[in-house]
Amino acid sequence: MSAITHLDSVSGLVAFVAAVEAEGFAAAGRKLGVSASAVGKAVGRLEARLGVKLLQRTTRSIALTAEGELLYTRSARILDDMREAEDAINQTRAAPRGRLKVSVPAVIGRRVIIPALPGFLDEYPEVELDLWLDDRKVDIVEEGYDLAIRLGALDDSSLIARKLAPHRFVTCGAPGYFATRGAPATPDDLVHHRCIRYRFPTTGRLEQWAFKGATGTAPVGAGLVFNDGEALAAAARAGLGIAQLPAYQVLEDLAANRLQGVLADHTESRGDICLMWPPARAEVPRVRVFADFIIRLLAP
Repeated sequence: MSAITHLDSVSGLVAFVAAVEAEGFAAAGRKLGVSASAVGKAVGRLEARLGVKLLQRTTRSIALTAEGELLYTRSARILDDMREAEDAINQTRAAPRGRLKVSVPAVIGRRVIIPALPGFLDEYPEVELDLWLDDRKVDIVEEGYDLAIRLGALDDSSLIARKLAPHRFVTCGAPGYFATRGAPATPDDLVHHRCIRYRFPTTGRLEQWAFKGATGTAPVGAGLVFNDGEALAAAARAGLGIAQLPAYQVLEDLAANRLQGVLADHTESRGDICLMWPPARAEVPRVRVFADFIIRLLAP
């Protein structure tokens, strides 16, 4: 089949589908910006090429034949796919703009993402960022989020997921606390120490500290319990006990000797830091550029 016949076939399909959906040649012509006669001739050429009658015509209406019903079902789907592909291409060329709803664990949001936002917003001033700092596991699709950062093990999901880094932890306390109470040599020694624990606000459960090998989740000593991650770090800096905190939360405190790490050879990562988004949002410009921003920020 020649290239001209290919093009003629496509124009015939467009005219045929438009006529069926508009329930007439005149209405289809108005939708396509051509005359009713042009629509009718395009459909006629398509029928002649296929050697079948696609439409039963009367002076007032048209009706699909059995062959026409078969062709319409498939052709409408093909034309829809073509329109979606064109829209997707146009979106990739568009400047990122509009509202972007993102779910982020509170500590990562405060410690890592918000300090880096000026550079992102300077580069993409038309993006309106709606950032939700929440440790709750949100339903990304049902609640209308474009992106979400998740911590720990991933569930099976139809969402796109990108692992950024291990979710590393540091077991630590203030130098003054260790000067008074001594430092634990193994996780089993924690039972003799005052330990600062996190309680999940959504479930009321205490967070389990993770250690490598057979020790697993070793018992820890009684101490303080908070339902806020920043409160744990503040209590540890104040010398109130030992805490197990995300590495990104305590890097500056460790560098400044406000906190001192212990049990480094025993402390285990807890899953991964992951970025997730619905497949339908993957090529939206504002989603794509913010995902790239998060990947650059957290992957190292």
